[in-house]
Amino acid sequence: MPHPLTKRILDLALSALGLLIFSPVGLLIAVLIKLSDGGPVFYGQSRVGQFGIPFRIWKFRSMVVNAENLGAPVTMDGDPRITRLGRFLRKTKLDELPQLWNVLTGDMSLVGPRPELPKYVAQYSPAQRDILRFKPGITDLASLLFRNEEDLLRGAADLETFYMRYCVPKKLELNQAYAKRAGALQDLFLILRTFINLFLSLLLLCGARTALRFGRQQLWAGGVPARPKRRTAIIGVNEFAINLLLDSRRSPRSTRHVVAFFDDDPRTWGKRPHQVPVVGMPECLLHQQWPDQLDEIIITLPQAQAARVTELCNLLKPLPLTVTVAAASSAAPLAA
Repeated sequence: MPHPLTKRILDLALSALGLLIFSPVGLLIAVLIKLSDGGPVFYGQSRVGQFGIPFRIWKFRSMVVNAENLGAPVTMDGDPRITRLGRFLRKTKLDELPQLWNVLTGDMSLVGPRPELPKYVAQYSPAQRDILRFKPGITDLASLLFRNEEDLLRGAADLETFYMRYCVPKKLELNQAYAKRAGALQDLFLILRTFINLFLSLLLLCGARTALRFGRQQLWAGGVPARPKRRTAIIGVNEFAINLLLDSRRSPRSTRHVVAFFDDDPRTWGKRPHQVPVVGMPECLLHQQWPDQLDEIIITLPQAQAARVTELCNLLKPLPLTVTVAAASSAAPLAA
């Protein structure tokens, strides 16, 4: 990790600069929130900070008043508690701007593991609690890779159970791996990447309808199939998996239509190889929405991951879908 004094100086300088630069944007957001329903502009919530010390994190309110008493603390895409303005703020991460104040006061850092609720930290294993040695941050590698977390959680039968069982361990794994090699330059890189993602999110939201229309045109460019095709999801984003996708499109006799990829590597999430989305981790297939949208699942992980293949087969066994293992030693990861 960067030297504590160097990191603190960087935090103070950039958070103060950020509050100054973004104050007009913050003022506009505050006015819009107040005009939308007359409720409070800011939302404060108790989180666990460095060494397990609780603190109050601040955000622009993106949900209805009293939302914490109307459902789970974790939200998914389409949660009715999220306001219309709140959806925009969450997609662009502008709701996180008030946390620059948390950085200025020393409760948080610009870069560090995202702070969790006390009820979730209470379920950490002893090894996972090691992450509490570090000061929580506004951004980190895990938050960048999980930037579409609400989409990942969409359709989960038990939102909190899915979040704790599958999302939290992967987040902590990413945080611990990054903490071992983090430094001032890496922090600056993550801050820059966060701003780039913010800018891209704004652009994508502006062109969302156009992109959706284009995607549908690409998907149905060949016309409506003469006979129903098996709606297929592929686990693994690698050369072997891409070849399966391309073969299903090239062959006029193919009875398969690949609709989605799932992968263990968060760096692939949100990508669209050959216009097919990488939805998220394979465990997302447990969401209640997918059995109705799929007919089969193909696992294309390499032979070296035999234990993971077995785990996935057992995990997916209860689903009313055909699960096929097509592991191959040539299943090299696709370039990020």
